[in-house]
This record gives sequence, C-alpha cells and structure tokens, in this order.
Amino acid sequence: MNHQDPNIVIIGMGTVGKVLASAFAKKRNARTYSLHLIGRTEQSTHDIADRIRDLYGMTALRHVCDARQTDSLIERLLEINPAIVINVATPDTHVSVMRACLEVGAHYLDTAVFELPGDFNVAAPWYNHELALREQFRQKGLTAILSIGFDPGVVNVFCAKVRNDYLDCIDSIDILCANAGVHNQFFATNFNAAVNLKELCENTSYWQQGAWQSSPPFSRSMAFNFPAIGMQKLYSVGHDEVHSLSMNIPKARIEFWMRVGDQFRSTFEVLKNVGMLSLAPIEVGAERISPLDFLARVLPSPQTFANEYRGTVCVGALISGTKTGKPETVFMHSVCNHEDCYQDLETQVTAYTTALPAMAATLLVLDGEWDVGTMVHPEELPPDPFLDRIRELGLDWHVTYPSSRPEPTFNT
Repeated sequence: MNHQDPNIVIIGMGTVGKVLASAFAKKRNARTYSLHLIGRTEQSTHDIADRIRDLYGMTALRHVCDARQTDSLIERLLEINPAIVINVATPDTHVSVMRACLEVGAHYLDTAVFELPGDFNVAAPWYNHELALREQFRQKGLTAILSIGFDPGVVNVFCAKVRNDYLDCIDSIDILCANAGVHNQFFATNFNAAVNLKELCENTSYWQQGAWQSSPPFSRSMAFNFPAIGMQKLYSVGHDEVHSLSMNIPKARIEFWMRVGDQFRSTFEVLKNVGMLSLAPIEVGAERISPLDFLARVLPSPQTFANEYRGTVCVGALISGTKTGKPETVFMHSVCNHEDCYQDLETQVTAYTTALPAMAATLLVLDGEWDVGTMVHPEELPPDPFLDRIRELGLDWHVTYPSSRPEPTFNT
C-alpha cells in the first residue's frame, strides 16, 4: 500500500498522543501526510494541534469523538478517509476502534492489549478480543499491528531479530525493564496510573514448559547488571508481550521483569493495605468511583514532571539458547535518557519510547514494508526495516553478550 499524502489518524490525546503528534510533526523528513487528531474533548485536541503548529509548523485537523462509541467513530472516520488509525487512547477502546477501521477500510495500530477498567487477574492467554477480529482484517486485506510500543512492541521485534540472526534455538526470553531515573515526586507512575498500579496488584503470569504459570505479586525477583545503570532488582510482573511471544515462540520460557524502587514499593504496599488500590466502587459524595480511579486522578500526570526527570532507562530482551550447538545469551536493548527525550519532544522516556515505535510502524505500513494485510504481533514481522526506522527517528538499540542469565529468587 502506498498512499499519496495519506490521512493518518491519532486517537487519544493523552501524554502518548501528544508525543506522537509532535513526532509526526517534527520528524517528517521526505514523507508527506495529513495528520488528524481525535480526542474526547475539544480542549485536548485544540491544545495539541496548537502546539505542533507553533513548534513545528504543521497543521493538524481536529475532531471530537468518544472512541468507545463505534457508530460515532465510523461517521467521523468516513469524513476523514484515513489510510491508517493509530489508537493510543485507553485500552478499553481497542475493539470499538478496530471495528470502525474494518468498516471504513483503514489499517490499525495500538500500543497495548485490550483491557476493560474492571478487569483484574485476567486468565491467560490475553489478546482473545483482538484475535477474534483477525479473520475480518485478513478478508479485507487490512493490516492491524497489535501492541507496537516499546514493551510491548520493540522488545518483540528484538526477539524476532535474535531468532533470525543471533541464535539457532531459543530456550528462554526475559523482558527486562529498568527505569533508574529520578524526579521530584514522592509517588508517581510513568504512564496511566490506574493501569500501572493495577498490574502491580495482579498475580504475575509467565510461560514455562509449554504452559501458563502464576505467582503472587512481588513473589519472584532477580538482579541484573544492566548497561549504563548497573545492578538493579527486578520483579516478575504479568505483561502483554509474554502472551503474544508464547504463541509465536512457544518452546521458550518467557517472563517479564520490572524494576520497582524501594520507596515506590513501600508506598505502594501502604496504599494497598489501606484499600486505596481497590477496584470496587464506593460512594464519594454524589459520585461512585473506585479508590484506584480516585487515586489515579489525584496522582501527578507523568507529563507534568517530565521536565524534571533525570536519569536513564534500560529496556530489552535477555534471550538464551544455542548457536552452532553452543550455549549463548544475548541482551538486545535500548538505553534512553530522560533529559534527551525532553530535549527532543518535551517528554519522559516512557512516552517517548511508546510514541516513536508507533510512528515507525505507521510509516512502514504506508510504505508497504509492514503492510501484511492481516492482524499480527510485532514479532511476526520482518525486524530489520523497523529497527532501521526507529534508529532514524532517534531511538537507538544495542546488542551485548552477558556471561550468564541470572536465576530468579522466589520470595516467601
């Protein structure tokens, strides 16, 4: 597919939507396109459109629509005639947006798995809601790329690259995410607080010996010596990419690990013990709201302290297996600095590394290299064009060879 000046739609005008729109405006290079912004409120789209016009000289067209309302969204998309829709709204919008894309004939991208606000400890495997629509995308020759942020997203592509070029057989995949940055907030999350805190409350799920395993939160940990940031303690957390990688590399053991700092964890435990992380709605004046949703509203938005974030993040795929019959471990990773991300697009690492992969994938679909005419996860696509493109956009990556893979600790 090779549209002449295609219409690109971004749905969701939160932190990632703002960074994504800025990236499309600033990093256009030779590619031309029209940018359309869809938000739930007039103010959100107005603010972002004004920003990219003033900073980068690009005019984006603004639209207001609740992406959960499929019929209304179809009407809006028919007016726009999009080549591709990038959905960075809340995860509960994914199915409605995909149905709208099928109706209007547009390609589709998102950056996380579908999730309803009340979902908790959802049984494995995930992605059932999205995959139920795969055959419809295939029949219409439309591409849908699921979860193309960083983790999930880039790390999935890392796995594909290692499988293709570095190892003959993969035995284990550990996705490692360590944010060693500091900010001036006592307690804050790096993305949607309700989603981030809920995932830390859930049991961890991981893939081992061809079956799903589960353990209580914070019951599995390990230490890893990262490039740039040194030794960090990580906890096993249930995460999107484990569920797709288990479908596509089923013989490997697969697990996701996240750094959680001591102060963050101690505060998290207090909030959990006093009921502030509960999903059960309670009455607050005339409103019914869960304590977790209330907490998410009062915690600082990641974008509000992006200019004060300092330090480095390292995220990657630690993959062990064999090469020409000998054991080998490869760590394919990216190292990003909060200050550099702010200087480029006025944001912190998490939003930066979610937005740029989505932009890269969009351009690859429009250029035909990732236009596969069906629904896929990133590890099912050719990795090299994508890895080249994210480097061009400012997101570098590296390959190192650790001497060994650390073993998990089982906490009592």
